[in-house]
Amino acid sequence: MRNQVIALLAVAALFGAALAPAAAAADTADESLAVTVTQDDDVTVEVTRNGSAVENATVTVAAVDGSYDGSGSYETDADGTVALPTPDERVNVTVTASDDDETAATTVELDPDFEVDVEQNRDVVVTVTRDDAAVENATVNVSTRETNSDYDGAGSYETGENGTVVLPTPEGDEAMTLTVTDGETVERNVTLVDGIDVSAAQNDDGTVTVDVTRNDTAIENANVSVSTDGNATYEGTGDYQTDADGEVSLVAPDENVTVSVNASADNASDATTVELEYVNETAQEDREFAGVSDFVHYLLENGSTGIGPEVSEYVTQNNPGNAPDHAGPPEDRGADEDDEEVTEDEEETDDEETEDEEETDDEETEDEEETDDEETDDDGGENGLPDHANGNAKGR
Repeated sequence: MRNQVIALLAVAALFGAALAPAAAAADTADESLAVTVTQDDDVTVEVTRNGSAVENATVTVAAVDGSYDGSGSYETDADGTVALPTPDERVNVTVTASDDDETAATTVELDPDFEVDVEQNRDVVVTVTRDDAAVENATVNVSTRETNSDYDGAGSYETGENGTVVLPTPEGDEAMTLTVTDGETVERNVTLVDGIDVSAAQNDDGTVTVDVTRNDTAIENANVSVSTDGNATYEGTGDYQTDADGEVSLVAPDENVTVSVNASADNASDATTVELEYVNETAQEDREFAGVSDFVHYLLENGSTGIGPEVSEYVTQNNPGNAPDHAGPPEDRGADEDDEEVTEDEEETDDEETEDEEETDDEETEDEEETDDEETDDDGGENGLPDHANGNAKGR
């Protein structure tokens, strides 16, 4: 009996000895280091041991192919994490964590930021790109942030080859959340509207540009109607459709006129009123011309007739003789070299004119003397008779 008890104790001892290493191995496994990498809006490395964050662990990042600005060595913060930059292009990296002579490593693929753009024209177009390239098969989840919303565009979609998803235009303003996932997740809050906006502005040359938008996005083929108030006339009145830029161009008015602009698209409409000015009434005040010729060409190109009075007024207003009192060199400095040269030139000119006048006077005096001598010779002397006269007027 005693031998049996000893045998049992021996067996128990052996059994316990066999179990001891297994328990130690389990403890070691629970305490082993782990590293994980996640990419959402940013790239985050997390180092844990036994499910708990490891502070001051060393993290080394190296690019497997290509280059990565986040390559280098880091230390984890109190949360056991390290933040890495988003790459400029898709790249594979190896991330190695070490702490207390333990290491853990993983290799992951990092993607550049992908952009989610929402444009609302006739429909709502969601475009997903990464590094300016379309992202195909990205998941777009559309949900409303309003209670009791009946927007029929809510749901889940996948982008096509061009990276887009088309949603219907809401019947009223809708606050929406777009959650886009493709390896990483981006969330966008947007407000979709059913209304449109129309604006009209007069350009410097007098022409008018009409813009039709929805959510600041141009609406192509929107209907635009232009009319005048009262009995005024304007050649730009009529019906139009916007171009690819959501614009309509109107001619310049021949007179000051107030016009109404109405736009409509997809059962939505908007209107505005704009006061247009005849450009020539402001041309002399607001426009600078290089000379009279440019001013005349400008008037003719804008259909002006009987331009004489306008040209006359322009010449009068732009006459160099109308220079302001302050024109010329400042009073706090002496005459310029140019002024001195002008003075010297004027003095030389005066001297030359004086010499010319003196020479002219001398020449005139000599001419007069010669003329007097000739007259004296012809008349025959001081009495005015010819030399052959004998005094009795008979010539003999």
